[in-house]
Amino acid sequence: MPKKLRVLEGMDVYLPDTDGVINALHNYSLNLYKRVDLTVMAPKHRGHIDNQAYRIIRCRSLRVPIIDNYYGLPSRDSKFKQRLLREDYDIIHIHSPFAMLRFGLKLARKKGIPIVATFHSDMRTIFKSMFFFNWIVNALVNRIGKLYNQVDEVFCISSLVEEQLRSYGYTGKVTYLPYGTDFARSNKVEELWEEGNQKFDLENEETLFIFVGRIMKLKRIDFILESLKIVKENGYKFKFKIVGKGPETRILKRKVKELKLENEVCFLGFIPREDFPALYARGDLLLFPSLYDNFGLVKVEAAAFATAGLFIENSCAGDGIIDGVNGYLAANNPEAFASKIIEAIKDKEKLRQVGLKAWEDVYISWDECSQQLLKRLEAIVLDKKAQKEKVSA
Repeated sequence: MPKKLRVLEGMDVYLPDTDGVINALHNYSLNLYKRVDLTVMAPKHRGHIDNQAYRIIRCRSLRVPIIDNYYGLPSRDSKFKQRLLREDYDIIHIHSPFAMLRFGLKLARKKGIPIVATFHSDMRTIFKSMFFFNWIVNALVNRIGKLYNQVDEVFCISSLVEEQLRSYGYTGKVTYLPYGTDFARSNKVEELWEEGNQKFDLENEETLFIFVGRIMKLKRIDFILESLKIVKENGYKFKFKIVGKGPETRILKRKVKELKLENEVCFLGFIPREDFPALYARGDLLLFPSLYDNFGLVKVEAAAFATAGLFIENSCAGDGIIDGVNGYLAANNPEAFASKIIEAIKDKEKLRQVGLKAWEDVYISWDECSQQLLKRLEAIVLDKKAQKEKVSA
């Protein structure tokens, strides 16, 4: 094995677009590029010039208006293909199950190197929101499963996510690897609390709920709003700050008016990264009822600032959360979610203790996650070489 492992990472969409999976690959790359010889293959994005510390090679792409992303077309870019065929790599790691995975599989076969994939998102949920007929959904899911069955190993976050992966028909090896945050575990929460009051126009005693993520139907922000209407009807005062942008923003703003929550709810859009510590520290509770997310990086970010989250019980996003200990879990209906919110804010001292336990239990840094990933990549490369030597002996 060379002094530095030569790693080729890839994804169908990438920066400057943003979502949790892009964030994961970007942070892996930021923490790996000094330890390995790293290259990221990604789609071209009109008008974007890369300025990352790590190397990115862009391929031909197609803008998909419905998701407002540029989607990679690596197999249709002859210069891109020839460039990667000329270069030497020890292992390929793909983060999405479409064109980049198909291209990666062909490239790995030609070079005789291992290829692995990370199973980030349950595409079945997305397909169900797009197609009326189950046979179409099942056909697409089975197609993804067949692609995964051609890789050497798949990484995922937990046993719950592995169950999803197995339902696609995947029969190979699985390794659990965690996701983290680039924020350090904060010891200045009280100072940041005051800063949050100033930055987000809050009184010291006001209860603040927060949501951070893409504003899309699968995130279930409408579910949060319905729950908060019940909380308000029970006589509780609060503010709810929504951070992010997305296709559902206009619809949700109308829903806020319909539910008469205009005085409580504020859409902040994108905020500077340097403002997140004050937001998380000031938040009393992160609200995250997603059934789509296989993890939810925001729960680790919030935990860095001793803020607990509320999730749906038995959801992948809530995996690792013990209700009332390091976070909160509720049944999957607005009434139960509202009831759990009320339970949390009625006892602010316990809520603070739950946040501190999240700070201890839920937090993990991307640096630590990247070290675990690198250890596994090195082991897979060594195993592959040993298999080749055994065959040729």
